[in-house]
Amino acid sequence: MTMTERVKSGARTVDTVAGGLEAIALAATCRLAGWVASIPTIMLTSRSCEVIFELSPGAAVASAIALELVGQSVTATWLRAKEWNKSKRKTDPKANELLALAMTVGYFVTDFTLIATLQVPKALVNPVHWAALLFPLAQVISTVVTSERTAQFKREADVEAEKAKRKAARLHKRSAQRVHRNDAQDVHKGNGKVAQEGAQVNVFDAINRTRRERKQQITSALLDAYEGNPELGASEAARLVGVHRNTVYNYIAELQAAGRLRSNGQGWEVLP
Repeated sequence: MTMTERVKSGARTVDTVAGGLEAIALAATCRLAGWVASIPTIMLTSRSCEVIFELSPGAAVASAIALELVGQSVTATWLRAKEWNKSKRKTDPKANELLALAMTVGYFVTDFTLIATLQVPKALVNPVHWAALLFPLAQVISTVVTSERTAQFKREADVEAEKAKRKAARLHKRSAQRVHRNDAQDVHKGNGKVAQEGAQVNVFDAINRTRRERKQQITSALLDAYEGNPELGASEAARLVGVHRNTVYNYIAELQAAGRLRSNGQGWEVLP
């Protein structure tokens, strides 16, 4: 690799790492923005709670935080109910979108009222204080953005899960098709093997049948020979029937066991 190529490769690596860090920072900023935007509104609301309701600073801040959390919750509920009613099936129950919207509106009205109670009298004297009402407006925007971003994240996750499910289904289908083809090939090979084995069995049967017939002919000839000449020796009997002498000994033993031939001391007696 030349020096120029190494420099270009290093530059691409640095750019990739920087882009990844930038994406992480941007994602973190987007996540935090909606909650950080609540800080000015919490401060103004807590001041109003402290003055109007004569709460301690700690209790006023806790009340303001609770109000903002309720706002986040009801806004998210309204957006989810709206999304549900838009995409639900006909048989699915309908979400109470109007109730969620009413709670969301109630939250923003409460927020505006608490801040306006202290700021409007000051604004009548000094118009600069009207700018304080922009914080609740920014809170409205940030709350909607946060809820919508969360919903979008869920939608993207669902799409990715569906893609992964379809990909897994395609892979499973292809695997099943391969298994089916392999099974078909195995069956075809098995049928050929069975046919070949069947042919071999037929050949063996023919050979065995021929051997049995040959043995039966030799046995009959041997019995006829001993019936005509009980004192016939094994060598002469072998020559007459056309087999080896040891074969004659084996056949004589089988005939004795079967009760067809018996030695009487003077020779061989053929039994019925």
